[in-house]
Amino acid sequence: MDLVEVQFMPAGRFALVRPGTTLLAAAAAAGVELLSGCTRGMCGTDPVKILAGGGDLEAPAAHEQGTLVRMGLPAGFRLSCSARVIRGLVRVEVGLF
Repeated sequence: MDLVEVQFMPAGRFALVRPGTTLLAAAAAAGVELLSGCTRGMCGTDPVKILAGGGDLEAPAAHEQGTLVRMGLPAGFRLSCSARVIRGLVRVEVGLF
């Protein structure tokens, strides 16, 4: 099984994780602290901006998509507790809120 590299900007940290890992779990593995609430993609406390590798994430589930729309976030944002990596390299920007 190939590992997925997740890079966190502007911290410049990264983690190598298994496919299916959430961005929130990858952040913890990289030593990057992200605020999170319900961890179910509904409260919206953990948005991140996808800088690269958006196609290397699972598509957002309906509850996550609904939260992103409710928050008024533009395309390219995901909730770190719900967004799961599937392959490749994903680069995210944290600390925006």
